Amino acid sequence: MITKSAAEANLLRMGVSPASLFVLGALAVASTVGVLAAKAKSADDDAGPGLPGDAKAFGFVVRGDAAPLAHVPLLEATRAFTIGLTNGPVHGVPPTTAHRDAARRVVERELDRYPPTVLRRIRLAGVVLTADLTENEMAIPSLPNVGGLLLLDTRATEADLVRVLHHEVFHFFDLADDGVVAPDAAWEALNPLGFLYGSGGRTLRGAWAAKPTSDLPGVVSAYATSGVEEDKAETFSFAMSDPAFVNERAAADPAVRAKLDELVRRLAAVTPDAPRRLGLPPPISRP
Repeated sequence: MITKSAAEANLLRMGVSPASLFVLGALAVASTVGVLAAKAKSADDDAGPGLPGDAKAFGFVVRGDAAPLAHVPLLEATRAFTIGLTNGPVHGVPPTTAHRDAARRVVERELDRYPPTVLRRIRLAGVVLTADLTENEMAIPSLPNVGGLLLLDTRATEADLVRVLHHEVFHFFDLADDGVVAPDAAWEALNPLGFLYGSGGRTLRGAWAAKPTSDLPGVVSAYATSGVEEDKAETFSFAMSDPAFVNERAAADPAVRAKLDELVRRLAAVTPDAPRRLGLPPPISRP
């Protein structure tokens, strides 16, 4: 359980749910830090969110020779930084040239798969390439919704970068579609009888938890059992990064099939051709 602080109370007044705080970790509570969690805007708002005004203060800059991405600036950390957030300080350092360039190619390629309308409406202000990313002194691969930015550690393998990128992009979508990531009664109703989520993603960190599994009913990974918000993001990330595995799981597990169908319906509600553009299977018709 997250203890309610004055900062969280402020977010409540802004209309951001307490449950979403667990995923976002995005309120900078120190008075000297200006990166704030962006309030979710209407899905009808097609205007891009723009970079946070204090991005440069943390050393987050767009490389002059970087090819521009449609609607999503690609930045890099140019110096060590610390951002004070509700779940502890977030640290990072500049990536090596090799890691930066390799990650940039992956991010550009994978974001290019999304319809521009989706990228605008999910309020993704930019992707920051960094290294040695930690939260509260614990290594993390990424962090979404820091002032609308996605922080991404570039040291991962290409396969892990792809999966993590799509996982975090879904967190942006999940917040943007209705302003809440958890609870989600409609999604939770798709779980097998007796299924219970854990206490959130921060309680189940570790590379092993993010590996695909066929041994857990209703989910695609152990990490998906940690919370409904992570279950949604994991199902989407594996559908984008390993469709053969997800299709196999969906064929064998009615709950996974139902969750995949629900993802497709939610994406189509924002942009009708998004599922087709992303290569997701059409949903099975419900009676």
